[in-house]
Amino acid sequence: MNGLNENLNNSQIHMLELSELNSLKGRAFGQFSSCETQRPDSTEPVEIKISDQEDMFGGKHTIDFVQGDIEIKTTGMYLIMAAPQIGKTGGEEARWLDFWLRVNNVDVPNSNVRAVLKDQGQKDVIVLQVLTRLNEGDTLNIMMSVEKTGEGLGIEAIQPLGEPLVPSIILTMIQM
Repeated sequence: MNGLNENLNNSQIHMLELSELNSLKGRAFGQFSSCETQRPDSTEPVEIKISDQEDMFGGKHTIDFVQGDIEIKTTGMYLIMAAPQIGKTGGEEARWLDFWLRVNNVDVPNSNVRAVLKDQGQKDVIVLQVLTRLNEGDTLNIMMSVEKTGEGLGIEAIQPLGEPLVPSIILTMIQM
């Protein structure tokens, strides 16, 4: 346990766990994901559909999740990390995919990341990470655009045999 006495009893361990949870007290946080493969049929920007808010194991959700939009309840600086599982199903040329944040229908400056996939069946995870101020009532979306349609560019949910689902995107937010 990182240098702590290994002879701690269960009660002491529980107290340490509660202490860790209390360190987040008053700070908003949330984890969201999608179990849906999403391949745009246009080269115009599209909102990534977020379909799931992770269970807080008895805790209170401090960021609202309404019909795929993430609504901020508490004003502050947020660390936002999104990790889409990207893929391509066709085409022989290298093609790009872009991902960025949008708040209240306005693109967040300097939040875009680009990945390039060449081979059919190629898969990867691209990380988008931003530190930004969000205000109570703001609505956050993750956006995606692709260079070309018809080649299966997009984000993929994958169900490996005997393993948990690989969501098409995982989004984690924590108020700093």
